[in-house]
Amino acid sequence: MSLTDEQSLGKRNWVLLLAFGLLLNIIVSFTSDLGLDTHVHMARDSSVTESDEATLPWGHTRPLDPMASNPEYSPSVEIGWYHFLPNSENGVHFLGFSLMCLLIFLTISIFKINGSLEHGISIAAIVAIHPTFIFATGRAFPETIVAIFTIGIILGMMIQEKWQSWTGIFTSATISGLSMGLILFVKGINPWYCVIVMFLMLLWHSADNREKWHCFTQSPSFAIKIGTGGTLVGLLLLGMLSDSGTFSTMKTDSLRFSSAFLVASIDVILIYGLFGMILWPIIGNNFRKMWTIESHEIAGIVGLISVLTTAITFYIAALWTYESKLWDADWPWMMWTMGNNGRYISMLMVPMFFLMFRIQQIDSSALTPLIAKEKSKAMFVGICLVIPLSLLTAIHGQTMWTDDAAEILSENMEDGDDFLFVHDATLGMHYLYTFYTEINDENTREITGHWRDPNSQWEIELFSEEQWDNRGNLSQIQWIVLAPGIEWENAPEEWRYITGQADFMNGGGEWKIYTNRDINSE
Repeated sequence: MSLTDEQSLGKRNWVLLLAFGLLLNIIVSFTSDLGLDTHVHMARDSSVTESDEATLPWGHTRPLDPMASNPEYSPSVEIGWYHFLPNSENGVHFLGFSLMCLLIFLTISIFKINGSLEHGISIAAIVAIHPTFIFATGRAFPETIVAIFTIGIILGMMIQEKWQSWTGIFTSATISGLSMGLILFVKGINPWYCVIVMFLMLLWHSADNREKWHCFTQSPSFAIKIGTGGTLVGLLLLGMLSDSGTFSTMKTDSLRFSSAFLVASIDVILIYGLFGMILWPIIGNNFRKMWTIESHEIAGIVGLISVLTTAITFYIAALWTYESKLWDADWPWMMWTMGNNGRYISMLMVPMFFLMFRIQQIDSSALTPLIAKEKSKAMFVGICLVIPLSLLTAIHGQTMWTDDAAEILSENMEDGDDFLFVHDATLGMHYLYTFYTEINDENTREITGHWRDPNSQWEIELFSEEQWDNRGNLSQIQWIVLAPGIEWENAPEEWRYITGQADFMNGGGEWKIYTNRDINSE
């Protein structure tokens, strides 16, 4: 077989893999329920039409009482993923798939602009089968749109590289800064912080105009050091100065945070990064080459990746620590429950492959093509290891036992009814909002959901006819949903119940709905 024939066969295989990845994303759009966070965002979005404020109608997911919800406590927010979500579940699923198609298109485009459509197709194929993006498509999580905006940052850097003038510098910094602002907006962080990014980009590009600074601005090794070190110092200072919130746990629970940071590093870099993105077959050679290259573009991309990787790892560690204290969850098992937060690193998947592609274009001694023949077997093994996870994610999707319980409530509850959901504190409020989006016409029916931890003395509260501090009023409760594994040992005789079974992927077990009314479970 000639070299041309081998190249043609390789290209055809990548096209087939890309088509397979798109098929998985189509399948997951039909098989998967929306994610827990998506249900929360949809509930927040629906509140805007009622009050012009984005609140959570059944109470904040971080309640003042860690064992109970309070519909009256729900601070309003002005930014976040909820702005992008349609009102219907079908619309949200369509948005998830559309964003995936856009990500694939932009991935191909950024490589084509730099002279290699073939590389664009191969990397787009790897993106299409990436479990995190399939996960995000089915659950309508923002990882895909964040990855799109990250490509915007890279495009901004490319402008400066090709248009080396003050106009190019300002244009580059503006596009990269605005892209970062959009990422912050989606994640619910003040987007005006993007001004800092713009300033740093202007400083970085401007310094490169002076030859004496080339030893810094064209050094990938310096970019790694300053990106990682500077980000760590900045976040440590933020944690030390914070008196409340996620980052304050670095100061108040430093030992737990330190262990979380170690585990988060493994989760982000090794599991979701090198393995999940299938980077391990090709990153070693390119990483060694990078240290010998003098390039402002390469240094800039390396710096970006270093900053964001450090920030993501630090944030995940702080989040695990904060949520474990908020929910009084078992440690270190809490990190296993929230281990999928490592998926946030997916925003750097395209920049990582693009970085290695540019290294090989700049360094003529590097392996060519990006996935060289010597590495093709390793890449094939990597793809084979990831595809079972991709298939499981797409075919099974995400199912929730709360769907069945919510359907029964929707069919039987009267307008204005309240119900109580008893679930462990870990993600308890998040699961409560799956009922909100499943109950038909919740807004017009004025149904209110309450949540209690099993150890919150909810039975005493239920019949006390008193409203406890920082808790919603349970005096009108006529429906009670018990999560699998939770029992009501002293239920009054007039409270009847029906049961349902959660499947294995949802932890298994029997859930129950108690009511003192007639109920139709058909």
